[in-house]
Amino acid sequence: MTARARRRGWMLAVGVLLIVGLLGAAVALWMAAGNREADNVAGFARAPVGCDTTLDFESTGTFVLYAETSGRFDELAGACEASLEYDRDPEDRPTADLALLDPEGDDVDVEPTPDVSYDVDGFVGSAIGEVQIDTAGDHVLTVAPTDGDAFAVAIGRHPDEGVSLLRWGAVAAAIFGLVVGGIFLVVGSRRSPTPPTPAVPWTPDGRGWPASPPGFPVPSPTTGATGPAGPPVATTPPPERPARPTSPPAVPEDGPSPWAPPPLPQ
Repeated sequence: MTARARRRGWMLAVGVLLIVGLLGAAVALWMAAGNREADNVAGFARAPVGCDTTLDFESTGTFVLYAETSGRFDELAGACEASLEYDRDPEDRPTADLALLDPEGDDVDVEPTPDVSYDVDGFVGSAIGEVQIDTAGDHVLTVAPTDGDAFAVAIGRHPDEGVSLLRWGAVAAAIFGLVVGGIFLVVGSRRSPTPPTPAVPWTPDGRGWPASPPGFPVPSPTTGATGPAGPPVATTPPPERPARPTSPPAVPEDGPSPWAPPPLPQ
């Protein structure tokens, strides 16, 4: 396997891993965002009606008080005699008479708050005010008895806190995975261009010089005639030469040789 083929292989593998992995992370973040509201509401502190409830604020800041018409307690502390479960008509919104004391025994003012409500995992509530906690530690919340069915006062942050962040993270992970993973797949699947075939010198038959330059038509074959065709011209054959003797003539025994030089003059 060539280096180019190996590089294409790992780029394709990285692209697939990015798309699959980040899409899976996006789905997990989106599902976590859907469960975040339920987790936030389940983590609220709750005070039953007709009891003094000690709340331990581990941090300072703004906290919202909710009149919770449906919900449940995990347990009740102290001598409070209240039902662990309560279910009141949400349309019959109660008016809570409550007081909150800080660790020094001073009243904490309850201020108006925007209309915030929730209905998740069996808990139904709507905001009735907010308090500013400046000192961490134990605070005592007293909820006076009222007429009608039982309810509770829940204390916590916004029920949607952190939900938007998780959902934006899910969207960002999906986009990043599709874009970056797609780039790796496109680059990895691209094949290298085929090198051009070298040009072969032009020859008419591949054995000798061309009959004419490239781009010119090849001339038609000729018969060797230089004029117009006509009847054949009669020609006289050349005279025959006498045959050359192949051997010298016979020489008389008493005479000179025919091939001898001529006799000198007297």
